[in-house]
Amino acid sequence: MPLSSLPFRRLAHRLLVALLVLSGPAQAAWQSPERIRQAASDFLARQYDDPDTRVEIGHLDPRLRLAPCRRPLEVSRPEDARELGRSSLQVRCPDRPGWKIRLGVTIRRFDTVLVARHNLPRGSMLGPDDVIAVRRDISRLVSGYFRRSEEILDMVARRSLRKGRVLTPAVVTPPRLVKRGQLVTILAQAGNLVIRVRGKALGEGRRGDTIRVRNTRSKRVVQATVVDFGTVRVNL
Repeated sequence: MPLSSLPFRRLAHRLLVALLVLSGPAQAAWQSPERIRQAASDFLARQYDDPDTRVEIGHLDPRLRLAPCRRPLEVSRPEDARELGRSSLQVRCPDRPGWKIRLGVTIRRFDTVLVARHNLPRGSMLGPDDVIAVRRDISRLVSGYFRRSEEILDMVARRSLRKGRVLTPAVVTPPRLVKRGQLVTILAQAGNLVIRVRGKALGEGRRGDTIRVRNTRSKRVVQATVVDFGTVRVNL
């Protein structure tokens, strides 16, 4: 029967079926976002198999159009990716020509850290009763933190600290064990022989600092290492 004699509805139906058949593969030709996220999830599960770490995978742009990958997706960590906090993964299709994309992830790790037990004024010397151990997200503590009270013993608050504030090296400092003009004990050791003499500090310092000290008897000025409150050591 000539095409011109077909009813209009029948012709329209055939054209619609043909259009759906042709358009079907195009809709299925894009890489599944769920497969990309699953590959990233499996990689992170192998990397962080512990209860103290939580990971969140970012969203993929819904406009992303990638060719379907016939081989298993390869996931790796870029060299410039952060270990904790906001980071990223690289997901790669090893087909030829293939493709690769970056996928944002957030990695949170929890650990026990020291926080102020109560409000502490600036200049406070810290002791065990001033801190308490709590679990916090350490991915946010980029300047470091302390785990044990022994680490902050006798340290001094650089600023006023509110109750619950995480103690970091940025907010506390070792105490000045020696002040300028202070009379100090100079220790000099040679083998089993230890000599103690009086001296006057010409500078101030914390534990491990090197300062100038004048021997009050000989008037000689020496370089000495601060070892304790009012005590320095020189090497013979």
